[in-house]
Amino acid sequence: MSIFETVGEKFFSPFCCRNREIYFACIRRLIETSKEIPVLYETEARNALILYLQNCQYAMEREEIGEETVGGERSPQENASAILRYFRACGWITPQEIGRSGDNLASVTAYCRKLVDALQKIFEGGADGAITNHVFSMYEILKGAFGKDSPRALRPYVNLLEPLTEHKLDLKNELLTLKDSIRTIMRAVMRMADANSFGRFLIRDQLLNRFFNDYFFIKKSGLVPSYLAEIDRMLRRLRRSELYGRMVLEYRQRKQVEEAAAREVIDRQFEALDSFINLEYPEEMDYIDRKINTYYHLYATRMMMVLSGNTNLEHQLNRLLLSLKELPAGEREAALGRLGETHRLISVGYIGRKSLERRRMPNPNRKSAGVAEDSLSQEELERMTEELLAGSQDRYSMERAGQHWERLLAGRDRIPVEACGIRTREDAMMVAAAILYAGEPSFPYGVAWEEGTVETPAARISHVTIERRPPDTEPGPGTGKGEAYE
Repeated sequence: MSIFETVGEKFFSPFCCRNREIYFACIRRLIETSKEIPVLYETEARNALILYLQNCQYAMEREEIGEETVGGERSPQENASAILRYFRACGWITPQEIGRSGDNLASVTAYCRKLVDALQKIFEGGADGAITNHVFSMYEILKGAFGKDSPRALRPYVNLLEPLTEHKLDLKNELLTLKDSIRTIMRAVMRMADANSFGRFLIRDQLLNRFFNDYFFIKKSGLVPSYLAEIDRMLRRLRRSELYGRMVLEYRQRKQVEEAAAREVIDRQFEALDSFINLEYPEEMDYIDRKINTYYHLYATRMMMVLSGNTNLEHQLNRLLLSLKELPAGEREAALGRLGETHRLISVGYIGRKSLERRRMPNPNRKSAGVAEDSLSQEELERMTEELLAGSQDRYSMERAGQHWERLLAGRDRIPVEACGIRTREDAMMVAAAILYAGEPSFPYGVAWEEGTVETPAARISHVTIERRPPDTEPGPGTGKGEAYE
């Protein structure tokens, strides 16, 4: 059966959409979430996507994905639900199946997980620990083959020779990645024209850190050469053991070929492993060592050229010595003295052009910018004051307090403070505003004080009752400002 018939015609569709980066990041988020919990349900998957879309650095474009529509104008909850349904239609998520909790499962399919893992290894993988991982894996495979009652010996071709060949190819690719990293570093060094670029490259460049972390581990540890020697010894032992005959028989049954053809294929694979471990790997590492030495020499030369202004210091030093040789004794002593002062100045530190600029002292008697008081009349000051006060709204003004209590009373004549539902700071401040405005004739509500206090979620408030005052009635006893402050 063809690969495209196995995975379905929509399997690769998310990689062809406008928001393909977001879809790829979403499926990676689901894979990482599934590693942290026993079973990934649809609710948990949707919450993970909602959290990602809320903090996403990409702007989602509007597009039609199958029967769904996503876009920046829709909420993260709607986009997350649409993306989950789209992933299920493409075969990235298993079909709907109710789990133990009663919710649908949202497990990532094996094909999608392997595809995402392969893409990450190809385009995002560096040389950080990959070389040693492949070497250790080859060692563990061969060591497990010779154990007593080893399960790998039951199918030696599939469980031994094929994994060894795959790790050999991956290890070869990692060495090529190391070589490319060295070339990239050297090209970056050649393009640098100032000392600050060197500093940023050494501190911030992650390629340099990834390369040297793995490279120096290989060179200084001493484990890798000993493991490679042990792998070579076990490969020769495997080829002479009875497992070799089982490999030939298994290959014949799997591929339906003659014994001679099966032996030829298996012998070529063993020879490729032997050639890589004994010839190609040492040659590649020697090449990388030479490039490392070249990189250090190039770095030192380039740094010297940058700090010296791209001048040949050796040539300049020869010219200086010849000039001193031709000077009279008195002038030579004066020149040497000036050179000594210059050397002491340079040894203190690098002095840039900004350090030699004469800076102006600030004028302490400078008047601050503003509008002169004499230039505004009294009418203009009053007009500006009214505009300023009108532009800033009072949250607890008499008008807003009256509207608040009119809404709470809702046709009643009085309401105790415990029935007001004071849950926020704004509600408590409205009670305080009613107490303050109770003594004003224009405020239509009064306050009746009672014994004790009332506990609310927002504050502890005196036990009062807000009551509606009849129209054209002056504030009576128990409702004035003075009593509000008692």
